[in-house]
Amino acid sequence: MLAQFGRLTTVAFVVSTLAACTALPGGSVSPGAENGAGASAGAAADASPPADGVTRARQGSPLSNLVRFGSTTAPELVPDIPQFAPCPQVDVITGGAAIRNYAGAASNQNLRSQISIANLARECVVSRDGQEFIITLGVEGRALLGPRGGPGSYNAPLRIVLRNNSETFEDRRIQASATVEQGASSGTFTVVEDNLRVPARVGSNYIIEVGLVSGRR
Repeated sequence: MLAQFGRLTTVAFVVSTLAACTALPGGSVSPGAENGAGASAGAAADASPPADGVTRARQGSPLSNLVRFGSTTAPELVPDIPQFAPCPQVDVITGGAAIRNYAGAASNQNLRSQISIANLARECVVSRDGQEFIITLGVEGRALLGPRGGPGSYNAPLRIVLRNNSETFEDRRIQASATVEQGASSGTFTVVEDNLRVPARVGSNYIIEVGLVSGRR
């Protein structure tokens, strides 16, 4: 599917069950990095559902494999694993779990689509020279049609931020889209963004944030 990290892929297909337009996807939390500092944090997070309604991919899930290996399935022979870095859980930017697009005034009757983040995964490794942490982030999302929606491509504008309380190390905006086929009620998108970098001097004192920032069809 993806031959290498960093390729932005739009996946367009029909999901069998349409969720209500006002509902955000839910699920349990688990770390996208399956080794090192992320493991213990993930075990604690699994104890309760995420407050933001976004699932964090588990080890061996298609999104987790996509982030780690560039394919939804893990290779039979796993390559040498690099040194893992501190890897905080991905937070959703406040108000960025979903965006709604309207045809006219903002009302349920005029709703064209709701784009939402459904699943997140990440992996953090130490650079060869030991000076940086290199993060790869995977995002899955979906577009649900409202009463005024129809088949076509729906924009999913993503923002990715890596920062601590005093510095911003990465602030990227990525344009994805979900295609809703004729006769379907929804579509999905998948994004894998790599080479996000944080200075190793910060240790575990940084956060990863992602969100849908704005947009329309």
